[in-house]
Amino acid sequence: MSLAEASGVAGASRVVVVVGTGGGGLATALEASAGGALVHLVEKQDEMGGMLHIANGEFSGAGTRRQAAHGIEDSTERHLGEVRRISHDRIREDLAGLSVTHQGETVDWLDDLGFEFHPDCPGLIHGHEVYEVPRTYWGVEHGRSVLKVLLPLVQEQVDAGRIVLHLGTRMTQLVAQEGRVVGIEVENSDGLQVLRGDTVVLATGGYDANVALRNEFMPEHCADVIVGCLDHAQGEGLLAARELGADVTRDGIFLPVMGQIPDPARPDHAVDYRVAFVEMAPAYRTPHEIWVNSEGRRFVAEDTRSPEIRERQLIQQPGNLMHVVFDSRVLETAPVSLIRNPSDDWTPQRFAQACETSPWITAADSPAELADALGVPADALAQEIAGFNADVAAWADTGAADQFGRTTFPGTLEGPRWYAITTVASSILSRDGLVTDADLRVLRADGSVIEGLRAVGEVIGNNAFAGDNYVGGMSVTPAMTLGRLLGRSLASGQPHLADVDLTSAPSNPTGA
Repeated sequence: MSLAEASGVAGASRVVVVVGTGGGGLATALEASAGGALVHLVEKQDEMGGMLHIANGEFSGAGTRRQAAHGIEDSTERHLGEVRRISHDRIREDLAGLSVTHQGETVDWLDDLGFEFHPDCPGLIHGHEVYEVPRTYWGVEHGRSVLKVLLPLVQEQVDAGRIVLHLGTRMTQLVAQEGRVVGIEVENSDGLQVLRGDTVVLATGGYDANVALRNEFMPEHCADVIVGCLDHAQGEGLLAARELGADVTRDGIFLPVMGQIPDPARPDHAVDYRVAFVEMAPAYRTPHEIWVNSEGRRFVAEDTRSPEIRERQLIQQPGNLMHVVFDSRVLETAPVSLIRNPSDDWTPQRFAQACETSPWITAADSPAELADALGVPADALAQEIAGFNADVAAWADTGAADQFGRTTFPGTLEGPRWYAITTVASSILSRDGLVTDADLRVLRADGSVIEGLRAVGEVIGNNAFAGDNYVGGMSVTPAMTLGRLLGRSLASGQPHLADVDLTSAPSNPTGA
């Protein structure tokens, strides 16, 4: 009896093992199973979804029905041009270009599945560099909105016997014979076993919660940034492939996420993003405060509209940290809380109370006392506060920008109560990853193909899709889009992803 027949899909012509159930893994498994393949879907956690449980889940695509309904003219060519611009022309043209070409189709696919779009979609997102055209989408429940439409489809395929789901199952190694990957060894409550398949797809995500591994790819001066992603991002897929000689990119690119708060209970980790973060973007909150580094000095215009400028400035500061300094006037007058979360339940009143009780916020009765509590030079902090207040007065008289180019001055900082939130640059996304060809086949250092092994999603590194920057929707969307192309390719036997059609229903040669 064949493996396909033993697993309940008589006549399935291909067996695919997909490791990981984030956006890339789910999309691959769904398309492969819909096309007639038997899929072993392996997840080390007890639930599917990966980082989508915490991610904003923003995706992008041009030429969608939703853009047309809003009178927005766009094209895949224009989208790709903007990806090139924001990434400083450092993307992998083959993979990023292929993904962007089909990302609008992925948006419409989610729309057809009943995805609950936020009413502001399509829109412009200001957390990172901004597109010129509204082509970004997100759900009312952020990344969990993606799971709400995909997980029921997975369950349908499980019930039909087309997907065999292995939760709480950890891949221990890839299994190879004569240089070809033929399966994976896994461990779960039943012990060790081998799952065999015609192809193994690594959709295992990134490695940023594995600090030692992360720092192999991190610029040396950024090794002390904190972990901002979920703990399961340990890089098992990259490590397993590397054991077989897989090549790994080493671009050394790092751009931090700003605004995450160090967790007092977990050294080197951030407070869960779903609970609290400091809102840095002036598009969402007028900055009343100043930002100083560990030497008590300002280093950037707090109202800059360019996320890239402030991100690159932060990682030049000692310890990659900054203190957001404000006073009691800010608590009394600012209409939006400095601290936010995706649920938007941080009201100014809640924030004011937290300023006196939260371990995330330092409170003091004078700038000197605040400086002492933060461990920064008191004279430097005093000079920066005095200089800022002088800049406020100068702006009121002349409208002049300060030395950093700041032009937003809601008021002076004079106390009587003083506060600071310390925030450290954080890593949430793996920039480097496995080297693949244009069909997502994993390559060795000499350029040869590791037969039977594919990779999709963050395991191949976000540099391929965003270069040395963050580009709106160019993480989740390529994972899902290339996953869909890969799944159809594996089910149909079509060797090249560029020749796969996503606009029609997947062909199912077995009739299963």
